[in-house]
Amino acid sequence: MSYIRYLPIYFDLKDKRVLIIGGGAPAEAKLRTLLKTEARLTVVAPYVSDEIAHWRDQARLEHIARDFKDDDLKGITLLYAATDDPVQNAKLAALARTHNIPTNAADQKDACDFITPALVERSPVSIAIGTEGCAPGLARAIKNDLESRLPKHLGAYARSVNALRKSVASKFPSLSDRQHFWAGIFGGTELWQRLRWPVEALTQRVEAELSQEDVQKGGHVSLVGAGPGNPDLLTFCARSALHSADVIIYDRLVSDAVLDIGRREAEYIYVGKTPGKPSIKQEAINEIITQHGLKGRRVVRLKSGDPLVFGRADEEIAALIKAGISYDIVPGITAAAAAAAEIGTSLTRRGRNQAISLLTGHDAKGFADHDWKTLATDGARAAVYMGVGAARFIQGRLLLFGASPKRTITIVENASRPTQKIIKTSLENLPRDIEAYDIKGPAILLIGYRPNHDADHKEEGKGYVSVRPETGS
Repeated sequence: MSYIRYLPIYFDLKDKRVLIIGGGAPAEAKLRTLLKTEARLTVVAPYVSDEIAHWRDQARLEHIARDFKDDDLKGITLLYAATDDPVQNAKLAALARTHNIPTNAADQKDACDFITPALVERSPVSIAIGTEGCAPGLARAIKNDLESRLPKHLGAYARSVNALRKSVASKFPSLSDRQHFWAGIFGGTELWQRLRWPVEALTQRVEAELSQEDVQKGGHVSLVGAGPGNPDLLTFCARSALHSADVIIYDRLVSDAVLDIGRREAEYIYVGKTPGKPSIKQEAINEIITQHGLKGRRVVRLKSGDPLVFGRADEEIAALIKAGISYDIVPGITAAAAAAAEIGTSLTRRGRNQAISLLTGHDAKGFADHDWKTLATDGARAAVYMGVGAARFIQGRLLLFGASPKRTITIVENASRPTQKIIKTSLENLPRDIEAYDIKGPAILLIGYRPNHDADHKEEGKGYVSVRPETGS
């Protein structure tokens, strides 16, 4: 897990005193952002640039034409040490810190208590883009991209939304219902188009939605596929559901990166089952889901991969129907598809296999039994979920029914995630390589598949590890 060094916080500077020490280019760069605030700005420097002098003459800031004195720190909320001398800036930051004044020191990241991000400003809407000082050029590029896509009237759009909130609140006294209503207005795949609506069109849309007598106020449950763990592989519908959820009930295999997409205000309930350890029963999970639905809440039941593939969705659906709670299903990318994509091959191919079996290594009674005779044939292809612990059982059954010991099997652990491993092995070496490469899961066993990027000269049955490169996902 990566951590944020600089927490982005919006600081209220209305009528607050901000001191800028320096009058050259570094100070001028800081002021271009500060002049957009309602702060009372004071520049201390013997001389200032023509641009700063111009702002002074416009009465947009105060200029004290002398060197800095310690008394200048009295009554200051923030300090910008922005002289042309980095060493001096660091000393000024150290002095301000003894007075408990947050300081930004130009070109001295380690001396900064805070840094100023690149800003996309459409007051009262503002978007801060920071790279913790690592890549300011990248921050500027992202800013430029957003500037080109966000309409100039976005501020007026936001003020219109604020004016409509009273009407929405009168229709929906519950905070949860109000949040769901606005998610319906702004959710989906057409946000960029909706942001370009004239303010009048937005008002008409909200009023039309409020006038509907059948606006849903009751609870609703979405069975959502979280995919294999890479948040970039989530569907738009899955993201929309997470954005509007009051309760998110999630499994052990759902990644932190996917959970981060959910609303911070939502209630998160972990119901993960750990193999070989006491776990929450499915009946108890059903009870948790229905209880929150009956309370009128928007519930997301978040499952790794696709909820309809070994996700026991049918049991949860039956519980919802029995309780009279509305529901919908948001499919996700199942782990077999993600694993095949990562090894660069197709699950089906003309002339090779016309079908693929999606199997589980375990069922309610223990190791799962299958049509091993068919699976042992050379042309059979299968993806085995939850197969790591059942590897010796699978190996024994396939060999018993005549499968070749050299049969290729590719293991993909944590498919699509930064911690992904790809192991090419064979049926005879399957348990050994699982242990040798410390495969713990979640992992998919792709029977009859080899990585396409694996060079042809590699000897069949010799395991190797391909670790997913860092992609920032």
